[in-house]
Amino acid sequence: MIYQNFTLKTENMKATFYLLTIIFFSICFVACEKDNLDIAPNATFGGEIRDMETGELVEQEIIRGSQIYFIELGWDNPPVQAMAVKNDGTFQNNLMFAGDYKIILNKGNYIPQDTIDFRINKGKNYKVFEVLPYIRIVNPDIRYKGNKVVAKFSLQQYTVDPVKTIALFAHTESHVSSNIQTAKVSSEINTAVSPLTEYELSMDLSQTTGIEREHSYFFRIGALSSTSEAKYNYSPAVEIDL
Repeated sequence: MIYQNFTLKTENMKATFYLLTIIFFSICFVACEKDNLDIAPNATFGGEIRDMETGELVEQEIIRGSQIYFIELGWDNPPVQAMAVKNDGTFQNNLMFAGDYKIILNKGNYIPQDTIDFRINKGKNYKVFEVLPYIRIVNPDIRYKGNKVVAKFSLQQYTVDPVKTIALFAHTESHVSSNIQTAKVSSEINTAVSPLTEYELSMDLSQTTGIEREHSYFFRIGALSSTSEAKYNYSPAVEIDL
């Protein structure tokens, strides 16, 4: 009788041990799975910033230009993160986590948007943001004439704030901008503008440093609103062989 009780207790102990072992490894497996989900980015987020009236991409600059701010929800005091927008108005972030986000578009070359609730799913995510630029550069025309590069254009503004500056920038790379340029001409106009007015900027190469003859350069028109924290609005860059 004693031997039978001992055998029964031994079997019960073995069963309990096996059960605890299974539970332990199950917990470890779930914990590892959770760690993998929490640590490794599992989503990408790309898209475009487009003019809501024309449908065109809103040209940007890559240094100190427009950024998309986002907050990942589900955490205590989550930080505000940012991704840069490319020159052509597109963006791409390949290190995102699936989850719920708040998207903030309030410090760019367009009228600030209301905060957007957005769901990032696993895998690829794509979004087109429609905005109204502070200034639209209308009918830009950049040509090489004689010893000058001449830019003609009109402007259309969407705030009551005056247009502060117009400029023509030059650089050997296509991402030419106010912060990436080897030469520029600019004019402080500080006035409200009409799309019926044509503006002209002329870069005299004989009097311009930073430009070498027999080289190719990219030229780009920029216009800056006097609105607080505004960024330059741009035309597409034009390549010219000098």
